[in-house]
Amino acid sequence: MKTKRIWMWSFIFGIFTTLIVYVGVFSDITKASTSETEKVETKEETKEETKETATEAEKEETIKPREKNNPMLEIGEGNRAISLKVALEEGVSGYVEPGSYVDVIAFGSSKDDATKKEYRSAFIMFQNKKVLTSGKAPDIEEEAMHYETITLEVTPQEAVKLALATEDQGGLYFTLRNAEDHEVLPEPIQETREVIKEDKAE
Repeated sequence: MKTKRIWMWSFIFGIFTTLIVYVGVFSDITKASTSETEKVETKEETKEETKETATEAEKEETIKPREKNNPMLEIGEGNRAISLKVALEEGVSGYVEPGSYVDVIAFGSSKDDATKKEYRSAFIMFQNKKVLTSGKAPDIEEEAMHYETITLEVTPQEAVKLALATEDQGGLYFTLRNAEDHEVLPEPIQETREVIKEDKAE
């Protein structure tokens, strides 16, 4: 009888122990699964926050274009815009406007070492150049008619040559073309004359 009781209590104790172990193991698995789920959710939230922060930063870095009373025509791909200072007569008396085409006249000097004579030349530096605008960006229409600068569309190489030419004495002149005339002369016109110096009175 005692043996049966011992076996019975042993059986009950074994079942009880098994239940305790099962509950403990299941609890650890649940905790681990919950922890992994929380980690994944945290990573996703971090990614979303990073994206939102980046989007807000991009919005802040976006610079709104300035409002211009005197807008400029679009620059062609690979070309550049260069503004050149002009006086009234050099800039065709205010008749140059966006979309016009002009030829650019520049000046040069030379000296004959044998005769000691100096010469001054005028030549067509560039032909059929598109005018992007005349005047300054904030100019109203009336002010743009009295422009002091003309902005041309040129290649990078032409821009460098024009920048150098503006440093020469005499500056640049512009000749306005007919709207339908886009012919480019194979040999640009050049005129040269001797510089006559007056003798100084002794």
